[in-house]
Amino acid sequence: MGAISHPSAAGGLSRRALLLAAGGSGAALAAPAPVDKPVPPVEVVYPRMPERPTDAYPFQLLKAALQASGRPHVLRLTDDELPSMRAYKELTGGQFNVMDTGAAPRMAEGARVLPFPLDLGLSGYRVMLVRRDSLPRLRAVQTLEDLRTLRFGQGPDWVDNYILRAARLQVVEAEFLALFRMLEAGRFDAFPLGADEAEMLLARFQSLAPSAVVVPDWCVHYRFARVFAVREDQTAVFDVLQEGLSRIFADGRAQAILARDPRVGPLVAGRRRLPARVFGIRNPQWAAAYQAIPEHLFFKQP
Repeated sequence: MGAISHPSAAGGLSRRALLLAAGGSGAALAAPAPVDKPVPPVEVVYPRMPERPTDAYPFQLLKAALQASGRPHVLRLTDDELPSMRAYKELTGGQFNVMDTGAAPRMAEGARVLPFPLDLGLSGYRVMLVRRDSLPRLRAVQTLEDLRTLRFGQGPDWVDNYILRAARLQVVEAEFLALFRMLEAGRFDAFPLGADEAEMLLARFQSLAPSAVVVPDWCVHYRFARVFAVREDQTAVFDVLQEGLSRIFADGRAQAILARDPRVGPLVAGRRRLPARVFGIRNPQWAAAYQAIPEHLFFKQP
């Protein structure tokens, strides 16, 4: 029995050793694998502004880009409605972290600009609101020198003012709504507005300038676009939008959204055409950040 018990004891010790060894490795295997923490959603806050309704194409493009990124996100509007001049100043202040804006140098200096033309550059085609009684004279404009005899009304501190003046055109500045009244009163000759907005704004504010009409024969063009600007410290928001915008511009979803927009759609689809005579002028305000916008994304009239 003793002879039998020794191998048994030895076997028992071996088993204990094996069990301890197995127990050690089993414990390692049985330990719960580290669970990846859920990625917190990216919070995107857009300014609530009268001229930026949520059914307009910039907000629709913003929603589509966020969805296309595949990243968890939350999109909301600011609690308070902001005037446009205040919004420009407050992009760095924390109430919101992304807005769509004209491609002005100050935006490229104070925020990170996403290189996608939200309007396909149509805001750089400036059509003219004029008084009906001056229409025959203004339709006869043929050269850039003819343009230099005219006075153009523009809003205070608009980047367009610097571009027009650099081309030696005369500019009269006033608050936006006052410009319609001043046009009606003959304080200047023409009120240039983007081809994507002129008809809509005229219809909306026609009561302030009852005799205003659009010159059908010519427009002024310079390189310009609406873009998204992201607060400088919001790297996650910038990265998500860069990914999403790349996808929707590449696969046509962005263009489909623009084609449905009542302001941009008729031009994109060819149902409405730009004036045949286009006076091209240089945009010295076209900052380096905007030069990254791919040329093929800009509108070309069919």
